[in-house]
Order: sequence, then C-alpha cells, then structure tokens
Amino acid sequence: MARKLNPHGPTIHPTAKVSKSTFGRYTEIDERVRITDSEIGDYSYILHDSETIYCHIGKFCAIAPFTRINPGNHPVWRPAMSNITYRSADYDLGPNDQEFFDLRRSIRVTVGHDVWIGQGALIMPGVELGTGCVVAGGAVVTKSVEPYTVVGGVPARVIRRRFDEDVVAALMRIAWWDWDHAHLKEAMPDLRTKDIRDFCSKYDR
Repeated sequence: MARKLNPHGPTIHPTAKVSKSTFGRYTEIDERVRITDSEIGDYSYILHDSETIYCHIGKFCAIAPFTRINPGNHPVWRPAMSNITYRSADYDLGPNDQEFFDLRRSIRVTVGHDVWIGQGALIMPGVELGTGCVVAGGAVVTKSVEPYTVVGGVPARVIRRRFDEDVVAALMRIAWWDWDHAHLKEAMPDLRTKDIRDFCSKYDR
C-alpha cells in the first residue's frame, strides 16, 4: 500500500527532534532524526537515526539512515580543545563563548538537488554536494563534490562520473527538479527511462 505524504509540508515522525528548520512539500523526516537550523527542499527525505545541523538540502534528496551532516568540530587551534572553553557556564568557569558558536553556525553544508547520501556517511562542515551526486555508504566527505559525481571512502574520493559532461550540462539546463507537480506526473515515464540521452534530447530545448 502506498504511503501518502503531506503535499503541503513535512511528514515528521513523532520521535524526530526538529528545531529552527523549514521544510518543503512532500518531505519526510523519519524516526529519531535530529534536524537543527536547516532547510529541507521539496520531496526530500531523511531516514532514521540521522542528524543534520546548519545545512541547506535541496529537492528530491535521499538521505539514508545513520548519516551525519555537519558535525561539530573542537577548536584545535586553542591551547585547550575541551568544551570548557566554549560551554564555560556549564562548569561555572565564566560565560559561554558566543563567538565560537557564531563561527560554528556560519560554516554550513549545502546539498544540491537529487543527491543520494548512503548509510552512515559523514559530511564535514563547509562541504558542498553538487546536484545529482552520490555519496557511498560509510564515506567521510571532507571536500566539496562536483555535480553527478560518485564518491566513497575515508576520506571520500571520486569513484566515477555518472554521465558524460555534455549530459550533465543538459540535465543542469533542464533542471527537472524545478518542475511543478503536474509536470512531474506527466513526465514520470521519461524520468524512469534507462536512456539518459533520449531524455536530454526530449527536454533540453
């Protein structure tokens, strides 16, 4: 039986924890997901036990379980890395270091459209994942990834390109992820095609 997602906004599991975030239509947030100060685009989903903070995620993204997007870093440039230096009030050691938290908030992750992030992947602060890219399960992504590129490993490296450059350029011009719902429904047989060049030839006008 088909699940019916909310056409007007997110479907959020009761065990998920969401703070200061916005969601597009037909989005889904699964069990025990934590989302903080992030934007999730139309038709994207995040599966169970994943966490994202300070992140912009595009449309039609598939984020597998146990992923972590934009984990916090300790201040390795300081004499002490301990959180006593920025969460000082918790330890009765003076006020918290708001400048450190502001810096952390400013280093965001950007995920393009139609991106697939595999199970257990770790996307480090400041990384940009290009539209149509694939991050293999368990990868640790420390550098930005070009559109329609498959990466994997620790640290993540390029495995292959999904398509030739001319096809990628055509897909970026077509920008099917910006089509309205009615257009998507009409074009579904073409979106399912195995021949990417036929698709580009039909829609790259």
